[in-house]
Amino acid sequence: MDQKYQSSSLDVGSPTLEALYNDLDMFINELSVNTNSDTRTETTFSKRCNKDITPLNLDKNMDEERHYVDESPGYSPVLENYTRFSTATDNSKPTIAVVNRSSSTCSNTSLPPTAPISPSFLRVGGGGGGGDYFRQTNKDDYVFTTRSSSLNRTTSSATGKSILSPKMLFSNPTSPLAFETVHEKEFPNQALLSFISSNFINEVARLNQRRKIFCTDEYPLSFNGEEATDIIRSFIPAGLGSSGYLDIAQCLMYCKPPLIVPIAYSEKSLRKNKIYNSINEIYTLVEETLDIEDEIQGVYTPLTRCYSVSCLPGQPNCYSSCCPNKSSSDDQSVKQPTVSIVSSTSHDTAVSRAWSASVAKDILKAMPSHEISRQEAIHELIYTEDDYVRDLKILDQVTFSIEKTKQKDFAKELLNSQCIEESRKKEFHDKVVNNYQEILAIHDNLYKELRDYQAVCQANSRIGLIDKIGDIFLRHIHAFMDVYLKYGPHVVLAEYAAKIESETNMVFKHFIKTKEQLAQCRRLPFRHFIILPVTRLQRYSLLLDAVRKKTPEENPDKVYLGQCIEIIKEIAGQMDKETLVTKNTLRILEIDARIRYKPNEHHQLDLTKPGRKLIFEGNMTRKSHLVVETIELHVFLFDHLLLMTKAKKSAIRDGDVEYVISKIPIPMELLHVQEATEGFSIGLRNMSSTYNSSTATSTMLSSTSPFGASFPILLQHLGRRGADYMLYAENAATRIEWKEKIVQAKANKEMADMDKRIFEIRSLSDTTFAGSNYQSNTHNHGKVTCTVPFVGATGIRMIAIGTQHGIWMGIEGDTNTISHVLSISDVQQIAVLEDHHVFLVLSDKTLYAYALDSLVPTDSRKVSVDKPHQKVAQHISFFHSGVCNGRTIVIAMKKRGVDSNFKVLEPICGDLRNPKNSKFFHKSGLFNKMPSWFKSYMEFYIGTESYAIHFLKARVVVVCARGFEIINLEELHKNRNLPDATNSDFAFVTERGDDLRPLGMYRCREHYLLCYNAFAFMVNVHGGLVRETPLIEWEGVPQSVAFYYPYVIGFDPRFIEVRNVETGELVQILAGTHMRCLQFINQTLAPVIHGCMAHPFKSDFQYVFQLMGTFEPPL
Repeated sequence: MDQKYQSSSLDVGSPTLEALYNDLDMFINELSVNTNSDTRTETTFSKRCNKDITPLNLDKNMDEERHYVDESPGYSPVLENYTRFSTATDNSKPTIAVVNRSSSTCSNTSLPPTAPISPSFLRVGGGGGGGDYFRQTNKDDYVFTTRSSSLNRTTSSATGKSILSPKMLFSNPTSPLAFETVHEKEFPNQALLSFISSNFINEVARLNQRRKIFCTDEYPLSFNGEEATDIIRSFIPAGLGSSGYLDIAQCLMYCKPPLIVPIAYSEKSLRKNKIYNSINEIYTLVEETLDIEDEIQGVYTPLTRCYSVSCLPGQPNCYSSCCPNKSSSDDQSVKQPTVSIVSSTSHDTAVSRAWSASVAKDILKAMPSHEISRQEAIHELIYTEDDYVRDLKILDQVTFSIEKTKQKDFAKELLNSQCIEESRKKEFHDKVVNNYQEILAIHDNLYKELRDYQAVCQANSRIGLIDKIGDIFLRHIHAFMDVYLKYGPHVVLAEYAAKIESETNMVFKHFIKTKEQLAQCRRLPFRHFIILPVTRLQRYSLLLDAVRKKTPEENPDKVYLGQCIEIIKEIAGQMDKETLVTKNTLRILEIDARIRYKPNEHHQLDLTKPGRKLIFEGNMTRKSHLVVETIELHVFLFDHLLLMTKAKKSAIRDGDVEYVISKIPIPMELLHVQEATEGFSIGLRNMSSTYNSSTATSTMLSSTSPFGASFPILLQHLGRRGADYMLYAENAATRIEWKEKIVQAKANKEMADMDKRIFEIRSLSDTTFAGSNYQSNTHNHGKVTCTVPFVGATGIRMIAIGTQHGIWMGIEGDTNTISHVLSISDVQQIAVLEDHHVFLVLSDKTLYAYALDSLVPTDSRKVSVDKPHQKVAQHISFFHSGVCNGRTIVIAMKKRGVDSNFKVLEPICGDLRNPKNSKFFHKSGLFNKMPSWFKSYMEFYIGTESYAIHFLKARVVVVCARGFEIINLEELHKNRNLPDATNSDFAFVTERGDDLRPLGMYRCREHYLLCYNAFAFMVNVHGGLVRETPLIEWEGVPQSVAFYYPYVIGFDPRFIEVRNVETGELVQILAGTHMRCLQFINQTLAPVIHGCMAHPFKSDFQYVFQLMGTFEPPL
């Protein structure tokens, strides 16, 4: 019989069928052990000869309550006529297929038409009490099961031997059939991660109960890499090797959510995000994962059973190419399966994500290549959108959200760790992640619609071709503009804020580092998730364009995609423009962090003010005082100041630099550049006008020097604390660029401060009066010393200008009408008595009075010869005329020794324009003299040097060395001096000594403003200091002052300084050369302020101007 089976088995072409024949032969031999002595077991040959087989009834079912249901019948042609085990009807007695011993031929006993059953589902039931190998005393101790791999048996990590359960496992060494006597729940599927993780968690808990290591207190569920592999070996079958057990542990780290993470002390594992079989690398269980009610879902494929029910471990020639029961030597050409975790939430990048990988090859061959490319592009767009949304959700989960979100653990951990102060936590959160939640909401909806449409296409077509996606994008893309323009430009500042916080806050640094090690972050730095929306937006145009290029012209999706691309490019372009602004802000923040001050020196740079801009920066050089050393400077031009620094290596960060402030920062208002910014004072704010108007270049700014070629720039820091700095650029182009940038910065500053343009310069004389260096005598009329406005006989406003060589008159504002009207030397001061039409001239210390109309030119070709005038007083240093206490008077000061004698004169000539007063023009009497135009009203003196006189309403103020003498002309004994030197409140005045010089005193509403050449302050009507108002400290050193409420104007030789008397704020700077005040008339409504300076573009001429207020004077 054996020979017949073997010979017949050789005729079978399939190795699998041959193996099944062998199994059947062994199976029937085993059946013979338990059969009665009068029965014979039919051989496989008789079965193959279609002999009738009588099924034997089992004495007991597998389950007392229900029959065994065979869901996988395991059909085999070899056992075609075997009866299905589930069809057994007699449970009192086991049955098996047998034939009559006396039968010499195969009989054809009919059997119920049931599907055959594989031998793997058969078992032997012994009813006798013999002592054979398979006999059992208790029939309930075993059940039928499918044959299984040896990997399903529990092994000991120490001995490698199988651990038998209380229900004994019987197996015939000569047969591959396994008759297992255990219940299914005692041998679960060991390939499931739920089984692996639960056993691992229990073993780790037991491990930490019986031993402690250095980090047990901090991490109560900690273990090293060697312990991890030993734990897994204890409940996973032997034979995997150390690398196999380590791979299983690695899966527990990569699953989602992760079960294992390295602790903070395991630098190597943190850096590589990997488990090492080492006692030096420590790991711990993730408490957040342990708190999740649902078990970890996934499958570790190397531990799975083969799907062929007839396959056993070590069995050769299994038709499955990836059979886990095969040894590596069976088929060297078959690659080993890759370890992967398959779950609903995992993202396995090892699997090809190409669209063609999911389509049958025969279908791909029949499709046009352009359609394949189009579907690949659409598929890439969809799955990258999925990646984008996933990463945005990771940002949502991992970021330290202050608001209550679904991921409360991270926020709670942040609050517990106190890595950011409570006072600035919300502000810092908004600064770093900005409006990412708005972006997430938009793209989450976009991806869901793309995914749903993809599913619809797959349901409607076996291939799943997607016809269009552009219309879906159009429905969402219009929402991109606002959210991306808010997020994109802000990214560079968010990166910087997180970087600086990490450098200065170690707790925050550790917090971010811990989050970066999470498995879902894929070892990507926190920066990746911050900049992700920016990079994704830039990539959209490429992805959409790739689809558009492969889309046929007749497809409407081509138009939709084109519209989407245009919108994306518009958003990206606008975002790039706004990013330039934030990059400028970032550079300012970096500069501010690197600024260093000299010892005992600090400057208020105000670089971090919102809206601050960096206009230009670069390297320049300057010479030392002895011109023997070249000093390298790094110069920054901001929108509010210019900063000169010395760059040096940072002592804190390797490869970084620090900027040590070299000179006092120059405020933009006080910055003046020769041959660049001269026109700003007269309203010309561009360099082209400067260069076009310049007739020569300063010798100092020549491009050559004794040291070779040089390109100097003269920077002037106006004011008492400033200086002139000669810097040298690298080349001529750089010098021009620096000048242009400075002009641009000053112009931008003025445009930004339009409300601070309080005064404008109005030209009174442009090129009428040449300077002292002018070579020709045509316009050389001497230095302009004084001016006065008046109204001519025709009612036209006129102006008189006094110089060292005479008097000039003309129409106010019309330079061409100015003409010479009086030749008189050394004119120091002029004035007009409007009511009397008397023109006063102080020339060579002699005070003269002229009839005003006789000086006014009526025809430019004719000059009146007859000029009635009188000599009023001699040896006069200065005079002042005006109305005081309702009386028109002229006060002239004559110096006698250290005393100042004042003579008060009152006009008695009446209006000289009135013909009735013509008698004052005719000479008469014994000495043939004209009647006197003035009479002496009174005289007084003060015992110190005096500088000027001002009229109050009923008092006269004498500005003298002691301060301000208040004179009551009606009661001279009631005179008083301000400020009171005995009052300690004015100690700051008396301490200055002789360096302090008073300039003027003016009524300022209910107080009085006292002006000195260093500062100005308020006093009340009783002479006490008004503390509520600020002390005004001048930037320059004014030589004279003027007052136009609420502003006080100081005339420094190089600029005019305008200050607000109520706040002390520096409002305006008007730069120039040889600045001086020519006339100040303190009228009630609009004071008259005349000045003179060197012409901005024609330095050989004197420029006479009037300060015109651009504001409406308060009542």
